[in-house]
Amino acid sequence: MAPDATAAGGIDGGDTSSVVQLSSVTMAFGGLLALGGVDLDVAQGQRLAILGPNGAGKTTLFNVVAGDLVPTQGSVVIKGVDCTRLPSRHRPRLGVARTYQKARSFPGLTVADNLYLALVGRRGRHMSLLWPGRVGRDLRDRARAAASAVWLEDRIGMRVSDLSHGQKRQLEIGMALATDPDVLLLDEPASGLSRGERERLTELLEQLPAHTTLLLIEHDMDVAFQVGRRVVVMADGLVVASGSPEEVQANSLVHEIYLGSEAHT
Repeated sequence: MAPDATAAGGIDGGDTSSVVQLSSVTMAFGGLLALGGVDLDVAQGQRLAILGPNGAGKTTLFNVVAGDLVPTQGSVVIKGVDCTRLPSRHRPRLGVARTYQKARSFPGLTVADNLYLALVGRRGRHMSLLWPGRVGRDLRDRARAAASAVWLEDRIGMRVSDLSHGQKRQLEIGMALATDPDVLLLDEPASGLSRGERERLTELLEQLPAHTTLLLIEHDMDVAFQVGRRVVVMADGLVVASGSPEEVQANSLVHEIYLGSEAHT
């Protein structure tokens, strides 16, 4: 049964030992069942890589966790709060940040402007597209620190449209990290990156603060298995395997439905 919408805004007795807890999450689009009852518990500081062939339900799962979709059935509990039916704008208040497969930055603005807007959005203040003189030193310093954290300190005054593809990916992660999230959702951050850029991305993700819980969708096996300490494999809207990178790589079912297929491109 779907959760009661009246209880969606507060503590409902969920398992607070899990930062993210999904219970029987089902997502149907008409006659298409994208998620078939997913159960998933993610502890604080865990590095979770979510793998699976195209159409497995990975991004749909992310959209449910991020509040972009309301599941047909099941519940989503984040930090003890049942937010199943809460819209996505409530997620940042719970410390959730995410990136998308397609860039969500403002190409006509600078790196600094984009980081500033990410910070202001998290704080819930009225946003301006320019750096107002009254903005406190705290926000300016945090924006510069975020640029430095993703190796864009020497690009901070550059327009996003002039960045390389890899640098735009770095900025997207920087915008999410600038808010100091408790839960970070990264949807295929290595997509389209060169080998050197993927190596740099992997280094960046391995340096995330210990308290940050990471959920990572990734088709690049090297990135996924190096960053993920726990790996979940999905197929046809279901979780079909879960374990350490070594356990998943040795799983014959995973080899059959994913690792040995043409889908991991």
